This record gives sequence, structure tokens and C-alpha cells, in this order.
Amino acid sequence: LFDAMQTGVKEGGYLAFTLENVSEDTEASLEKSDKADSWRWQLTASGRFAHRKEYVIRTANEHDFQVVHYETLDNFRYESGAGVRGHVFVMQKMGDDTASDAAADEL
Repeated sequence: LFDAMQTGVKEGGYLAFTLENVSEDTEASLEKSDKADSWRWQLTASGRFAHRKEYVIRTANEHDFQVVHYETLDNFRYESGAGVRGHVFVMQKMGDDTASDAAADEL
């Protein structure tokens, strides 16, 4: 998907999207495991994919996008009566001009 967005979004353009996150219990278990660094996504019981924040940001950066806004979303939808955790990402496509602007903004 990021390959297509890298090609389709113009330099300086924005993306905004939500993704499902795993439950707090699952996240806590993953953080304690030796696989925490390599965990990227999980197919949940509902048949939906849950993505780890760090994986999404790393993949975005590899495709010339920078996260300009991030929020966690608790109960952004319900599955069988239980709230589902998620994330909202807003990203900007970086290029030579936007990358130097972003670097200057960080100073």
C-alpha cells in the first residue's frame, strides 16, 4: 500500500487514515516477549489486521512520508460489544524542499 501511496501522492501532499491496534493485554504480552522488536501486525479474531505504531511509522519513513500527527483511538469502533483500540495517522510526503522545511521546523 505504501508503494502505491509513494507513487500516487505528490511531494508535500498529505495522507490521513486510521488503523486498528491490538488490545492492551495483547500489546503488554508482546512487549514482554523477545519478539517485540519484530512485531509489525497481527490478524485479529475478527479477521481484521492490527498494526503496531512503530511499524507504520518506520514503513512510512521508508516511503518518503513523515508523520505530522498521531493519536491513539480508544473504542473507535465496537466488535461484539467490546471497544476496539486504534490509531489515526496524518502524514506528509517529503521531498527535497519539504524535508529541509521539516528539518528546520524541528530546530
